[in-house]
Amino acid sequence: MVVLVTSLHVAAQSTAKLSGKVINTRNEAVPGATVIIEGTERRAAADVEGRFSFVLEVGKKYTIRISSAGYNTKSLEEVEVKAGIDNTVSIVLETKSELGEVVVRTSVRKETTSALINLQRNNTAVSSGIAADLIRRTPDRTTGEVLKRVSGASIQDNKFVIVRGLSDRYNAAFINNTQLPSSEPDRKAFSFDVIPANMIDNIIINKTATPELTGEFAGGLIQVQTKDVPSRDFLSLGIQFGFNTVSTFKDFTSNERSSTDWLGFDDGKRKFPNGFPASAQEYRTSTTEKRLEYSRLFSNDVYAQKNTTALPIQTYNLAYGSSRVLKNDAKLGFIASAMYRKAMLKYDVERAFSQTDGQPIFSFLDKQNRYQSNLGALINITYSQRRNKISFKNIFNQFYDDNYFTREGFNTNRNQDIKFYSSFMNQRSFYSGQLEGEHQLNLADMKFRWNTGYSLVTRSQPDLRTQQYARAEGGSYQIDTDDTRRFWSDLKDHTVSASAALTIPFKMFSEKQNFKLGGSTIVRFRDFKSRLFRYVETSFANFDEELVYEGYDKIFRTENISQNGFVMDEMTNNQDKYFGVSAISSGFAMFDNKLSDAIRLVWGARVELFEQFLTTKDLTAKRVNIHTETWDFLPSLNLTYSINNKNNIRFAAFQTVARPEFREIAPFGFYDYEANYGISGKPDLKRTKILNLDLRYELYPAAGETFTVGAFYKQFKNPIEFRLDPGSNSDRRLYFYQNAGTAETYGAELEIRKNLDFLNKNSKFLNNVTAFGNFTYLFSDVSFPDEVSGQPVNSNRPIQGQSPYLINAGIQYTSDKLFNMTLLYNKIGPRLALVGNSEFPDIYERPRNLLDFQLSKKVMQKKGELKLTFSDILNNKIYLYENVGGSKEYTSGDRMFSSYSPGTTISIGFTYDFDLRK
Repeated sequence: MVVLVTSLHVAAQSTAKLSGKVINTRNEAVPGATVIIEGTERRAAADVEGRFSFVLEVGKKYTIRISSAGYNTKSLEEVEVKAGIDNTVSIVLETKSELGEVVVRTSVRKETTSALINLQRNNTAVSSGIAADLIRRTPDRTTGEVLKRVSGASIQDNKFVIVRGLSDRYNAAFINNTQLPSSEPDRKAFSFDVIPANMIDNIIINKTATPELTGEFAGGLIQVQTKDVPSRDFLSLGIQFGFNTVSTFKDFTSNERSSTDWLGFDDGKRKFPNGFPASAQEYRTSTTEKRLEYSRLFSNDVYAQKNTTALPIQTYNLAYGSSRVLKNDAKLGFIASAMYRKAMLKYDVERAFSQTDGQPIFSFLDKQNRYQSNLGALINITYSQRRNKISFKNIFNQFYDDNYFTREGFNTNRNQDIKFYSSFMNQRSFYSGQLEGEHQLNLADMKFRWNTGYSLVTRSQPDLRTQQYARAEGGSYQIDTDDTRRFWSDLKDHTVSASAALTIPFKMFSEKQNFKLGGSTIVRFRDFKSRLFRYVETSFANFDEELVYEGYDKIFRTENISQNGFVMDEMTNNQDKYFGVSAISSGFAMFDNKLSDAIRLVWGARVELFEQFLTTKDLTAKRVNIHTETWDFLPSLNLTYSINNKNNIRFAAFQTVARPEFREIAPFGFYDYEANYGISGKPDLKRTKILNLDLRYELYPAAGETFTVGAFYKQFKNPIEFRLDPGSNSDRRLYFYQNAGTAETYGAELEIRKNLDFLNKNSKFLNNVTAFGNFTYLFSDVSFPDEVSGQPVNSNRPIQGQSPYLINAGIQYTSDKLFNMTLLYNKIGPRLALVGNSEFPDIYERPRNLLDFQLSKKVMQKKGELKLTFSDILNNKIYLYENVGGSKEYTSGDRMFSSYSPGTTISIGFTYDFDLRK
């Protein structure tokens, strides 16, 4: 291995590749731009995306001249390439003035940083973003980690994005110009931890709408662009081990694992037994002898506990990239990456329910043992040839999560001690593939873009098991068959999409204008089915009463499935199976008008036809069909007034929507024993209509520095909330989805990013230190129609899932010669997790201080990187509470709902980049 590394290093010393992209002040590519290496005969023409590349000698300095018709010429001076790293630059060309051609001279460093700021300053919508050159200077490994650095965004569970304090329901995700389906079957959210950070070209979060993008969001629309043609051939290997202070090297308990659990796939150990009747009706009408025969088909050796040791968290990364120059200046690029992660985490969770008068219903302690494995891959292939580009892009993720937990405590209502055992397993797969093209047409410089895609989300819960034992005071523990169950479910969600857009440039007011029109369609198919069973006495008259005292690992042995023992009782009902289809067909027209040097107006409208169909059966076996068809006209306007090239004032007004998911309208009910409440859908849910207004002032005082302050207002009609069913009883609660009447949200945002060199202009250290932070404040009110009068009644609380404030702050030291260091702080205000009713109070998540520290150092001629990370240093409890007093903040009178400490995780990792350039 040492010989291989040394050989590659020596071969790579003489030359290195410089790659670049030419854009204008509207963030549009400038295809055909001429790029010349002065003093040589070498030149290149930018392709349809404005990209170009050269192979240059290491150690020499060059001047590069970039020109294009209608733009000022720009010269980059003292350009020097280095071996073993990505030598990339983004170049912004300004429109030619009436005074004639102007030659702008600048440095590579300033130009690349300016391109990052230009991305946000000249975007068509109010937005925040981060580009590849900044991502390279951070130790982040996944897109989820990167998103923490974007203003107004925070991450929940290290993967779900929250924008402007609004929950995942009000956010949308795009990758490579294709809308992503939810990667979570039971919530509208995308798990961003599946995309490696080193595969990202840029991330933009649009906070206002434009007609060309979906109108189905209110918080933010996250656009992730992955790399397609790498700037150099490379092979990157990474490994990381993490030590969690409450888990690693502690005793770890579970049921027996299958041989392939570590890969994220069950090997069949948990599969539904072959030969069992295909329907509940067939099983229930069988004779007793036949039902006993079928019951013996179920595995009976799955309840035994296995004790091991929780190993460190392991993460492995592999990435490969290659590009080739073909005939006629065509390029072929290939990028692939794979990621594997395994974790064994332990939590001791306290849980409690209380009566309305504060008397405890129960108090439990859960000892959770969570085994997780995650396998992900990304493959992108791109062909580009001057005025044309075609890409095939793919992402796959396999996630396995098995939480084996034991529960002990006292139930006051039943006056019993409880012992509970459960293996709560989820196996999820996600695949998304897109074929897309971009073409610069000869006719009037028009540009045509198209995209087609397919995605698949699957989730199975094979053999989710629960066992409950109870005893009265002074008695012995005996099985409670009502809460002793076995559950199988299988979900498949297919999405097919297609879109196309044509951009037509024209002149007006002596300025270049754009008119864009296009359309898209997204069709989804979901198939869900489940089976639910419990063990009951075969015969009350002949039952052996001693069996109820058998231990959890022996009670359902084959010999106990008999005439005087147990038999399976199928509890599956007609609503435990449904099939759904939805389609969104849309068209848009958009004008991008430059009214003067200072005023830019982006306006237009989008029309969306949403159709949703779901079929199931009710408890009487009557077919139930739920059919929705709605048209939405979604106008939008984004006005930018540029006081000068450092100051912008933005105003936006737009209409958006939020639509219910299949799970939310399906009448299927499921009791979550881990969370201790049931979940059910509601067929008559309506879509949410949202009116949005935004006003923001932006200041860009210097390269890489920003100061923005803004305010926004949102009015929701029929917001969908997850709330407590009025029919819930004291110790068995049921939550369902319901439309509120109206809601209003007022918010303000502040963002600062500042280099600290102003403290001492002569300090090299401060020149490499950047402080950044953002603060978001929100206030909202929800009203519900009164059950008697029908008039709206204010509930004096925020929208479900919303936080009143969000704080992100950090300081970063970056040095190519020494090391990179980042300190991050995050805090989210009390978040409304579960909506209560008049009898039981709302459940809130208490604020916690999250502090992370990362230190990284380049080694081995900068081909290797060592990284040390301290995550969640303060280890504040994740604490949910019943908001008894009604205060927006946690008070001593509020009652605990659940609480646990996740622990601090200390990780050390190493990454090595092989330079494969010949």
